[in-house]
Amino acid sequence: MTDSAPPNELPDVAQRFWRYVQIDTQSDPSSDTTPSTARQFDLARLLESELRDLGLEDVELDANGYVYATLPASVGAESAPTVALLAHMDTSPDEPGGPVRPQLHLDYQGNRIELPGDSSVALDPERSPELLDHLGHDLISSDGTTLLGSDDKAGVAIIMAAVRQLVHESSRPRPRVRVCFTVDEEIARGVDALELDQLGADLGYTVDGGSIGHIDVATFHAAAATIEVRGLMVHPGTAKGVMVNAGTILAEMIDELPADETPETTQGLEGYICCLEIEGTVQSARAGLILRDFEDAGIERRKQIVQEIVARARQKHPAATIELTLVDQYRNMRSYIEESDPRTIELALETARALGLEASEQSIRGGTDGARLSERGLPTPNLFTGGHDYHSRFEWNTVQNLVTSTDFVVALLGRWADVT
Repeated sequence: MTDSAPPNELPDVAQRFWRYVQIDTQSDPSSDTTPSTARQFDLARLLESELRDLGLEDVELDANGYVYATLPASVGAESAPTVALLAHMDTSPDEPGGPVRPQLHLDYQGNRIELPGDSSVALDPERSPELLDHLGHDLISSDGTTLLGSDDKAGVAIIMAAVRQLVHESSRPRPRVRVCFTVDEEIARGVDALELDQLGADLGYTVDGGSIGHIDVATFHAAAATIEVRGLMVHPGTAKGVMVNAGTILAEMIDELPADETPETTQGLEGYICCLEIEGTVQSARAGLILRDFEDAGIERRKQIVQEIVARARQKHPAATIELTLVDQYRNMRSYIEESDPRTIELALETARALGLEASEQSIRGGTDGARLSERGLPTPNLFTGGHDYHSRFEWNTVQNLVTSTDFVVALLGRWADVT
């Protein structure tokens, strides 16, 4: 299942990460199965086996690809809340997902590193200034031909390493922990088939974040739009007044999207509309869009923009069939967390600061399984993994970041062991 054994000198969390990223688990938005790709079971089966080997209880791999396990509370912490730790096994379909050939770059000194599989892909501080915050770290990347998969196999490795540490240090305080590895998060279906009763937790944390110390407490409101156009093909030489060009009609609609409200023109708390995919011919054309905004009114305004564009196109091109499908994907999780249990945020920040980290609340320009879980009543902030440049072939993490993230998760669980 893996091509390259991890270097022996790497700590447990980095060795796990090295092994896990080599398993291709890309999800597929065009699939209607759960999981969307059978290959996600390859990692799920490995994790199921490793959890059993660690001696966890209630280990289960269900028909939907979710992996569950229980680490019992330490003596004296039986009355503490049950904490779920979650990470997703799938990787983004935005770039090639395999075969991943991980690369180790020891003692980084701020230089530009061309990756061996594609010299046009480089770890470069000019592109990723965060690299300069990691001088002396041991970087892990792909060879430049694929994603690395740190999103979110870093989270998977961190949870597994934390659980292993707590198993081996059995007297270390911890609450009852429910481990859950999910599927299809990258296509916004990560917890569609997850039942809260089966998870059996009072609160949760997704381990699916970025920079060290960042606790993600807010996400976009998210929606997806699909526009489908059906036209009529005739010979171009006799097409006047007869041909209905679906591709041209769709291109007109995409061109109407606000040019200053795209991912490449926005930042911070600014929302956007992004055309992720477009394909078509004269006879039929299709575009997939995502809509993002942190505010209720903002996401509704963006939906209205798309609806009005489609309405105008229908009026202008009555001979075409134009269909719009709008689907809500997830909601901003902040209000749900604050209403359910704000301690999930407070204890995470306190733990990070106690470890000497620069802790801060963040509004993530993306989504996590925690957004859906929080909306459903399980407060679930998102914890850092140390990864950077997700969804690209420039993706990287560091051995030291993985270790720090593992230490943080173990310490956070220790804090929850004292809560009643």
